[in-house]
Formats: sequence, structure tokens, C-alpha cells
Amino acid sequence: MAVYKRTYKGYAGRLTPPAWRFLVLPRYAFKQIFKSKFLLIGYVGCFFVPVILLLFLYLNQNASVLALVGQKTGFIKVNGSFFLNFLTTQGVFAGIMTAFVGPGLVAPDLTNGALSVYLSRPFSRAEYILGKGMVLGSLIASITLIPGLILFGVQSELLGYKWFEDNLYLGTGVAVTGFTLILVFVLLGLAMSAFVRWRIVAGALVLAVFAAGKGFGAVINNVMRTENGLYLDLQHLISTVASDWLRQSKEDDPISGNAAALALALFCLGLLALINRKLRVCEVAS
Repeated sequence: MAVYKRTYKGYAGRLTPPAWRFLVLPRYAFKQIFKSKFLLIGYVGCFFVPVILLLFLYLNQNASVLALVGQKTGFIKVNGSFFLNFLTTQGVFAGIMTAFVGPGLVAPDLTNGALSVYLSRPFSRAEYILGKGMVLGSLIASITLIPGLILFGVQSELLGYKWFEDNLYLGTGVAVTGFTLILVFVLLGLAMSAFVRWRIVAGALVLAVFAAGKGFGAVINNVMRTENGLYLDLQHLISTVASDWLRQSKEDDPISGNAAALALALFCLGLLALINRKLRVCEVAS
């Protein structure tokens, strides 16, 4: 538009509060993610197990239906093992989703040099990381944390306040495990996306981290005749934390729940440092 015409004017619409402007990142990222029908079908498939378990919980307390098949109410034991198996299954789905979704969050911005454009807007690098992480975190929470709490709530509603009071640790364990999965997978997905700009390789590295950690840990245990190699096994660390909160810990497990939680915290700090290192904007002076 020619300046001399003076027909331009500034934006006069409603401004988003500064504290929430970074939410534009997940809003547009979600639109891009669900353009893939394959990913959408896979995401919907992640709810198959929670829906089946909800049905089982209802049938588990329906005496008239169970009488038809010769079963009594309560034939399914809803305890720590029940929720541990559920979270383990959903955790596998969360890892696969991280491998598909994570690489597309940061890598395109770095490849196309768009990071400087983002950070020239009124939000910081921390808000950029938070906005991108909310995309993956929301997806993981919707298939792990939220269904787990719904299962706990439904079982409490069916059996009453006494069961809820006696088994409150199950709800707490589900919440802690869910947040642990979200934190680990979000930081891992963002770190691999920032470290490797090729989406296919970044997705493969997300899964390779778990496989490599388990493999290297087994080698260290066999060669050095120790159990400290388990600290490299992310799957074992997460399982140990979940088992500890759900009161399913094994007596012969060489790693305690607190030690596993500390190892996961150090791992997450390392991933955050890697993300912070890669997401830097350089000024080019002529």
C-alpha cells in the first residue's frame, strides 16, 4: 500500500492479555497436527483401553448382568496393580504419540529460521517452550492422566465414599504417574525435535532413547556386576516411581522410588538444558 495515500490505520481490536499471548502457539499447532488423518485415527484408538475398562468397572458392580455369566460382583480387583497395568499400557501409546508429534513442534521453526520471528513477538523463550510443550502435554494427559482419574472417580462413585477414603492413594498415584509421564515425554519430544531437525530421525530417537537406555543399562549390569545400570533405563525408572506410589513395589527392586524420582528429575533437567541451548537466536551484524 502506498504511504502517500494514508489509508492505512493501526489495529483497533481487542488485545490478548500479555500473560496469555503464548497460547497462540498451541492453538495453531493443534490445527496442524490433526490435519493428518492417520494421526487422528491413532489418537482416537488410544481411548479404546479406557473405554473398555470403564465398561468393565460398571459390569463389575452389576449383579444382574454378572449372574447371567455365573460371576459375583467384584470379580475384577480394582487395586494398585489394576492402575499400574493401565498406566503402563497408556504410557506405551504416549511414547508412540511423542515420536510422531514431538518432532514437528520445534524442528520446522529451526529449519526455516522462524525462531527469531517468534521471539520478536511479545513472549519469551520460556513461554515459547511452554506453548510448544502444552501441545504434546495435552495429548499425553488426555490418554493417561485424565482417563486414569476418571476410572478412579467412577469406581469411587460405584462403591461409595468408604472405598474412596481407603484407596485415596490410588488416585494420588495415578496423578503423580500421569504428571511424570507428561513431563518426561514432553521434554524428550522437544529436546529431540530441537536437537535433530529431520523429523523422521527425531521421532526415531525418541523411541531409541528408551531402547538404548535399557540396552546400555543391561550391559553395565552384566559387565560390572552391579545394578546401577538400571538408572539408565527410563522405562524402569518410571515404572518404579509408579509402583512406589501405587504400593506395588517389588522387594527385590534395587532402586527405591525416591532414587528413581531423583534420577528422572536429573534426566529432565538435562533435557531442559539441551532445549535451552538449542533454542537461541543469534543476531547477525553486518
